[in-house]
Amino acid sequence: MSAAVPNLVFVLDTPNVWRGRALAGTPARVLALAEHSHRAGAAVTLVLCDRGADYGEATDWPFDVVLIHPSDFYVPRALAGLLGRAVVDFLVLCEAESLVAIGRELAGLLGGRLVYDMHDDDAAVAASVGEPPETVQTHATTQRIALRTADNVIVSTDNENELAANAGVPALRTALLPNGADPNQRRYWGPDTDAATLVFVGNLYYQPNARAVEAIRSVIMPALRADGLDVRARIVGRGPAALTRGGQGIEFTGRVDTIDQALERTTLALAPLTAGSGAKMKVLDYLAAGLPVLGTSEAVTGLPAAHPGVLVDDDLHMWPTRIAALLRDPDTLHQMGRGGRRCIERELSWQQIGAGLVRRCRAWLNAISPRAKPTVDRYCAGQPRWLSEHVDQDALGAPEITQPGQPHWLRRRSTVTPKGC
Repeated sequence: MSAAVPNLVFVLDTPNVWRGRALAGTPARVLALAEHSHRAGAAVTLVLCDRGADYGEATDWPFDVVLIHPSDFYVPRALAGLLGRAVVDFLVLCEAESLVAIGRELAGLLGGRLVYDMHDDDAAVAASVGEPPETVQTHATTQRIALRTADNVIVSTDNENELAANAGVPALRTALLPNGADPNQRRYWGPDTDAATLVFVGNLYYQPNARAVEAIRSVIMPALRADGLDVRARIVGRGPAALTRGGQGIEFTGRVDTIDQALERTTLALAPLTAGSGAKMKVLDYLAAGLPVLGTSEAVTGLPAAHPGVLVDDDLHMWPTRIAALLRDPDTLHQMGRGGRRCIERELSWQQIGAGLVRRCRAWLNAISPRAKPTVDRYCAGQPRWLSEHVDQDALGAPEITQPGQPHWLRRRSTVTPKGC
C-alpha cells in the first residue's frame, strides 16, 4: 500500500456498539480513531467480535466493518484467513492481553506493523479499585510486554507516554493522540438552567463508573434532597440490574440512541470518579455539548492543565454544596459551558486527532524502517478486564450474525477480497 494512503486495521472485541455508534469509552475511542483517520485519507477496516449487538447496516458505518465469530477472533490463522487478501500497513489493538496473545502472529500473517493503542493504564485502574497487589503487578507486566512487542505505540495521556518511554519504546515510534470529541456531531446544548437536571453517562458494568453512580445515589442526591432542592439525576448507560434501581430523584435510562439524546435538557454534568485511569470520554462529550462539568481530579486526566469547563473538587461530600451554588448561578454555568466547548473545538476535536494519526502513520511508513521482530513472549495474563467483568455479570450477548468460519461484512470496499470470494 502506498505510504500516501496508509491502510489501518482496527481489531476490537466489545458488545458496546450499536448501529455504528459506541456505547462505552474504549469502543468510542477506537471508532473515533477509525472514522476520523478514514476521513483524513487512510483506508480503514474495523474487525469486530460478534457479541450479539445491533450492528446495523452498511449505511451506519463510514468505513469497512467485518464481524467475526468469537471462536475465530482470538485464533490468528483463522482470523487472518477470514480477512483474506486485505492489504494491511498497520494492525491496531487496544488491549494488552489480546496484543500479547495474538498480536505479533496476526500482524505477521497480515504483513502489517503491530500498533498498541494504549488508551488506559490497566495497572493503575486495578490499584485504584483496591485489587490485590499481585493483580496490579500482572496488569503492569502485561502492559510492559505489550509495549515491547508492538512496532509502534499510540498513547492518550502523558502518563501512558511515560510508561512507553520507561518500557524502552523510542519517541519516534510513539504517538501521543489524546481522546477527543466531534464538535460537528455533538449538538451544542449548553446548560438548561431551568431543568435542574444532573447527568452522568457511562458503561455501568465498568467498576469505576459503578462506584461513581453509588456516590451519586448515596452521597450527593440524598444531601441535595435533604436541603429541599428540587433536582433530578439522569444516569445513562447499560448496567447490572442491582445497580440501576431508580428512585430518590434518580432516573436510569439504560442505553440511548445518541449521546445528544442523553444530554438534552441538562443543567450540569457530573463526573464523580474516584477510580480509573486515562482520559475520560464522557467528560469530553459533556464539554462538546457545552455543558458545565463538576468532576474530580481523576475526571480531568488528559485535559489541558486549566481544564476549561470543569470545576474540580475531590471531596464528594462537598458536592451538594457545589451543585446548589452552581444551580443558583446561571451566568457561571453558561461561562463554563462555553469554555469547555471552545476547548474541544480548538484542541481536542477528533478531526484534528484523526489527521494526526494519519500523519504519524505516513511518517512511520516513510521514515522508519521496520525493526527486527521481537521474539513473541506468550505471557498469559488471562482475559482483558472488561471481558472478565462482562462474563461475571452475564453482560455478553451470544453471536447472532456469524458462525465459526463465516464472517459477515457489514461494509466492504471492492479492493478488499475475503478468502474464497
